[in-house]
This record gives sequence, C-alpha cells and structure tokens, in this order.
Amino acid sequence: MEPRKDVRCWDHYFINNYNFHTYSYGKNKSSMNYGVSVKGVDNVEYYGILQEVIELTYLGTHQLYKTILFKCDWFDSTNGVNIHQHYKLVDVNHTKKYPKYDPFVLAYQVTQVSFTPYPSMKNDRNQWWAVLKMKPRATIDSQMDDIAPFQEENNDNPPTLSHLDMTEDESIEGNELANYVGESSEFGVSEDEDGEEEGEEEDESNINEQELDELLANEDED
Repeated sequence: MEPRKDVRCWDHYFINNYNFHTYSYGKNKSSMNYGVSVKGVDNVEYYGILQEVIELTYLGTHQLYKTILFKCDWFDSTNGVNIHQHYKLVDVNHTKKYPKYDPFVLAYQVTQVSFTPYPSMKNDRNQWWAVLKMKPRATIDSQMDDIAPFQEENNDNPPTLSHLDMTEDESIEGNELANYVGESSEFGVSEDEDGEEEGEEEDESNINEQELDELLANEDED
C-alpha cells in the first residue's frame, strides 16, 4: 500500500498536548514552538528544528488512512550535544548538523523543546544553545454528565397551593379580615357593649312642623 501523491502541509499542528509551529511560521513570534526532540532506538536524544508538517494519505481497501510526518533539521547528536553530568543540563551546538539525511519522524514520537542562547559572556559559547524541555499542556480528564448540574429532571410531587402552610401572623390577619367582613355586612347597624342596637338616634330637640303651626295659631288667637 503506497501513499497518494497529493499531500497536505500544515504550518502548525497540535499533538501530544504540544502546539508545534514550523520554523517559517513561528520564527517571528514571541514564543518558540518549533524546537523538537525525539529519542532514537539507540536511546540517544536528538534535537532539531521543525521545518515542515506533512500529512500523508493511504488508500486502503475499505477506508483511508492518514499519518503525520515532521520534517526536521537535526543537530549533531555526537559532536554537537553537551550534557552536564551533575545537573543534567543539555546544550546543543546549532552550527553542527546531523551528517546523515534522515529528516522525517512520526509526529506522535516528538516532544517539544525550546532553545535559548547560552548564558555566558564568553565568545566561545556563542555557538551553543541551552535546551529547555517543555511540559505538555495540562488537560483535565473528567466525566461529563448528560444532566445539567443542580437541575432535577422531574419532580413526582410538585407543590400546590393547598400544600403551602401560612405563617401564624398570616393566619391571624386572615381571621381578623373574616370577622371584619362579618361584622360590617349590615351597614348602619351595630351593637354596643350592652348588646343594644345603635341606630340613628332621633333628635328630641327637633319640633314637628304640625306642632309648630298649632303654636303659632294659638298665639294669633290670643
């Protein structure tokens, strides 16, 4: 099974929780994401710079198969790498390249590193870069529930107005209101403390018109 002749190229690619950039894409950015490292079969660490991300497609009998290759420029792992025996610090000489032509590596085998100028004022260290191994981006593996949190899917006994209990103050006010309505149902008539009805009292000082006419008539006769 051979790959198809048409390929796809990417200027950045996310894999192994690393965000890789090609050198042409990321050389002017504030962060370096084009440093790569891979451990060979001889248990030797190889360091380089990512140049291309290539996607190959293989046509199978039932489906398509895809794989990602990283094309890198590798530094010389024999004469171009210096490892501090006590602190395990790694320096690479960026002027010395890997002598063999072996630029391709599978993307899932690669980890990310960053290169920085060697922290020394001496001119003999200008060709050396300090290697900083990057940590993969943190991910949180948690189970996602289908039901929204703090939400009940259903309620078998929903509350109704008949189930709501009034407070003591509310019940008293309701009784007073009922008594008030009952007492004031007959307007203009009420009972005093002795139980007698209080109506509109007649003003005894008022004289009937007929009696007034009789008194005036008697005065005229006299």
